[in-house]
Amino acid sequence: MNGPAVPMTQQQIARNRRIIVLVAVVFVASSVGILLWAMNVVGSQRDRARGTDAALRSVAWAVLSYAAANDGAFPTSDLALAGTGADAGAAPPAGKPWPSSRESAMAGLPPVPVDEALRTVGVTWGVSPDVVPNLNSKGNPVSFGTVDAVNGWLAEYARDRMRDGGKESK
Repeated sequence: MNGPAVPMTQQQIARNRRIIVLVAVVFVASSVGILLWAMNVVGSQRDRARGTDAALRSVAWAVLSYAAANDGAFPTSDLALAGTGADAGAAPPAGKPWPSSRESAMAGLPPVPVDEALRTVGVTWGVSPDVVPNLNSKGNPVSFGTVDAVNGWLAEYARDRMRDGGKESK
């Protein structure tokens, strides 16, 4: 039955107002807490991604340097790459779709020694020196496009070598 509306007393109005304010305060406080937590998580993942990016770029540059120093032959194992001191190897030819210097390869990131970088990133090595290695992040966070970019450098280097008949283009 619907009877006449009973007006609320002042105590009921005050109690309802306190409940609404309490719910709003809890909502705002939890929203701020979640925002701060998310910013912390995202910030730490971005830091890890920068480290993985630096390792990927360091390995890719070392592979390019190794290939430039070995008449276009790619390394076929971690040991072959790590044992050569490829960090300071020959630079690949400039003016191509890959970086022409270690600084440009690193894109402002600090270089990582190859031995250390190989612990961070994965490499699928070819069975022979004419097969292009494939770099991956081993599931580590990485910036969007970095894996594709570094693998693209290596693939373009191999394509360029094939177009030139296996001769080093200077």
